[in-house]
Amino acid sequence: MKVEKNSLKLLTSRAVNKLGDVLYDYGNSSWIASMGSFGQKILGIYQIVEVLVAIVLNPFGGAVADRFKRRQILLWTDGLCALLCFVLAGIPNKRFMLYGLIIANVLLAVSNAFSSPAYRAYVPEVVKKEKLVSYNSYLETSVQIIKVSSPLFGFLIYHYFGIRWTLVIDGFTFLLSFLCLFMIKHTDYVGNDAKSLLTFKGILRDIWEGFLYIVAQREIFFLLIMATTVNIFLAMLTYLLPFSSDIFKISSAYATLLSLSAVGSILGALLSKKVPNTIPALLWALGLSGLGITILAISPLTGLPIFLSFSGVLFYSLFETIFNIHFFCQVQKRVANEYMGRVISSIYTLAILFMPLGTLTMTLIKSSISAYSFIVIGFAVFLLALLGLLYSKTVLKFPPKNP
Repeated sequence: MKVEKNSLKLLTSRAVNKLGDVLYDYGNSSWIASMGSFGQKILGIYQIVEVLVAIVLNPFGGAVADRFKRRQILLWTDGLCALLCFVLAGIPNKRFMLYGLIIANVLLAVSNAFSSPAYRAYVPEVVKKEKLVSYNSYLETSVQIIKVSSPLFGFLIYHYFGIRWTLVIDGFTFLLSFLCLFMIKHTDYVGNDAKSLLTFKGILRDIWEGFLYIVAQREIFFLLIMATTVNIFLAMLTYLLPFSSDIFKISSAYATLLSLSAVGSILGALLSKKVPNTIPALLWALGLSGLGITILAISPLTGLPIFLSFSGVLFYSLFETIFNIHFFCQVQKRVANEYMGRVISSIYTLAILFMPLGTLTMTLIKSSISAYSFIVIGFAVFLLALLGLLYSKTVLKFPPKNP
């Protein structure tokens, strides 16, 4: 029973933390964007710096997560986020607050680079292996509900109370996340901090050891290659969707697709518990998500009712969520505890690192803003899944169910 209570506290902490992230980004982006052309430049800097920090520091975050108590890392990062929000809310001068938000966003990006791999690595410490699918399903459901509801919540707070009170409420969400983590009662994994002092050379050595571990574990390396490759095509889809109003000739198309995507993710999270936690099963989910993308092209190309196309994003999002949940469950089940942080950070880093290739491809091809792109992207994902199934069956020789 204690483990279940700890799981609930950890789940609550992450859900509240996600709410704080969304409110923080929504409030700050809205406030900066309200400054006209000057705000547009600042918002660009605000977003680019965040991505660059993530690419550079994610590998270090995973190495640190394997050296120290992961809950301590999460407590420190939540505490830092809460403190930054409260401090920013108290800055009286708007220009100083603007610069403070940029600096704070850099610090929060640094914090996230350490907390994200620490959290994913911490989950198997608290949650039993046989409960990982259920836990990740509940987590994804919570995150998707927050994604759907929090923009409206953020709009109401920002519209009626302004940026300062938005930051204050952000601070309290991070503080609540801190308290939920603090109340977890179990013996933390100590890590490798007792072996050697924390040095830059030592961290680099840890990262290299983590890379060698991933390559040596064929199943983990295979999953990492699959996730990295599919993200290139999903980046193409992400680029294409904002143009959906032009493709479908309906002004509300983009907003409708985003809403249906969130609904699909919630359904996928709920249904994922019914899917076997095997690598062939997650690859089938990936393939079906690709077919969902191709369905988006039906109405623009054939003139059939628009709801047929819109059902494609629901279909895609449902199976992509099942793939993501079982993907992380497989990683959390198969990776040794002492390497968990580094493997997770490698997944995060590679997922971000190669996604610009997909975006760049779409920008260079002049005819890419077309319904035919949905077919190309969808079939590419489907074929990738089939190749993965063939490889897993012939080379890795996975049985129908994990032993």
